[in-house]
Amino acid sequence: MNANVNRLAERLIDLTFPRAVNFDNYVAKYVPLRYRTPSPDELGTRTTAQDLKIPTDAAIQIAAPAMAALIDGPCWLVPVPASNGNLTANLALARAIAEVVPGARIKCAVGRVHPVDPSHTRLLRGLPRLTVDQHAIVRIAGFMQPWPVYFVDNVITTGTTVAACRRALGWGTGLAYTVAL
Repeated sequence: MNANVNRLAERLIDLTFPRAVNFDNYVAKYVPLRYRTPSPDELGTRTTAQDLKIPTDAAIQIAAPAMAALIDGPCWLVPVPASNGNLTANLALARAIAEVVPGARIKCAVGRVHPVDPSHTRLLRGLPRLTVDQHAIVRIAGFMQPWPVYFVDNVITTGTTVAACRRALGWGTGLAYTVAL
């Protein structure tokens, strides 16, 4: 089981842990980048996330260890298809993560029926974001051991791509380098 989940479970069982904790406090305090100047760390993270789309070796060397630290094996690493259906970038990232996580296996388990417009293109055109159904993601793998599944993606924007992957496969959670807000 994931070490972070174990720590959270221990806190929930611990009677000295305060029960009336509001975990959503800082969500309301976040100011999106379009309304402020980003910090040097944020600029570095954004650059790495953009370079993961190519992908560059330098970006993978930064992102893979950080992402690997969030999971435990044995598990499945499922690369998320890009908007054009290509798996190359996220597959390279998944391979680098698998080198660090003992027992992690890669499975190209989901794919796109057809290409879709990227989120940034839809935003520039003033179009609404894609729904889970519009992502056109389907299961392409046969039987898989019932291990934890991590959908490997460089960036999660709204979460609908991961939700579409989860719906297609039946279970799993997102593993991303960063979240675009």
